[in-house]
Amino acid sequence: MLSLLEKEKVIDNIDNLKKELLQFLKFDELTPETLYGLINRIDVKADGVPIIHYRFNTPEFE
Repeated sequence: MLSLLEKEKVIDNIDNLKKELLQFLKFDELTPETLYGLINRIDVKADGVPIIHYRFNTPEFE
């Protein structure tokens, strides 16, 4: 049962990602709204290297 629920969750996540990507494929210009939709947050390490966390990253499992 849990396996089936996980598969359904993955399918829902894929469907949501597909809808988001279709919206972004239609743009001609990178606007702040589009950028906010793609990026969750940006961290900057002590050495100045940025780490970009996209909204569509797969979650890390512990």
